Amino acid sequence: MRDLHDGNEEEQAVDPRKAFRNGEPTQRFSALQPQLLCAAIHFFHRHIRNDPDVLQRMEGNQMFRLFFEVPYHNKPDLNRIFPDSVHDCSPLHVCSFILSILHQGIFSVSAFIVSVIYLSRFKESSHITLHACTWRPLFLTSLLLADKMWEDKPVRNSSLAKLFPVLNNTELNRMESEFLGNIRFNVLVKPDLFCSFCEKLLAEQVHQEITRCVNNSEYAATLQSDQIEIVPSAKPPKQMPGEENFEGVSSHESVSGTKVKLQQQHQQQQQQQQQQQQQQ
Repeated sequence: MRDLHDGNEEEQAVDPRKAFRNGEPTQRFSALQPQLLCAAIHFFHRHIRNDPDVLQRMEGNQMFRLFFEVPYHNKPDLNRIFPDSVHDCSPLHVCSFILSILHQGIFSVSAFIVSVIYLSRFKESSHITLHACTWRPLFLTSLLLADKMWEDKPVRNSSLAKLFPVLNNTELNRMESEFLGNIRFNVLVKPDLFCSFCEKLLAEQVHQEITRCVNNSEYAATLQSDQIEIVPSAKPPKQMPGEENFEGVSSHESVSGTKVKLQQQHQQQQQQQQQQQQQQ
């Protein structure tokens, strides 16, 4: 992927949904949202591993241990539905869980797509495997960051912790902090990357169960048009340079000026945690 940054100017974060290419036919992002939603969930699902050797290979990986969900099931009043479903990585469960979070948290389709790109960067930097017991915390953390970056009124960490009570606010804050540090605050998603990834998603052969689940969901019924355009391509998307962790998602993107904002938030969270520990 070519670098659009002019070295003489400070790079600005641009809403990736506004990506377009001159001279090619465009379709509105709003019209493609249901198809992109199905494809993104399918794309996410097919990268989840559940083979026994993953746990052995990841035994010494600090990030894998942090996002491994099972130890967080120690909450006294936790609904049994969460520990009972932790090993379920079927298309129906993955799709239902993602749709439930997107709907209850009022997350956008574009934020979900950006979260998958963030997760690819994290996978490359941390060498973590997306496993049946790690994908839910990883999905929530990357979605939370994407929402903070691209939405005017982002969901608060405490609100997301209520949607997924396996994690409390402190645990979610730590995951967010470690995730950000691991990707070196690389939170910029350039319009051409977003557009190229959407093109790849549109070429996915989506599992029928996922399509059926999305079509029957409350979330799909609430998708609203937003007059934003992207370009679908009849041609196969070009291979992006650099090593790719999720197929088709390049992690080699430069960091935007928004990095400063996130670093400040990160420092404030650390200071607050230190103050709380001192008071205790």
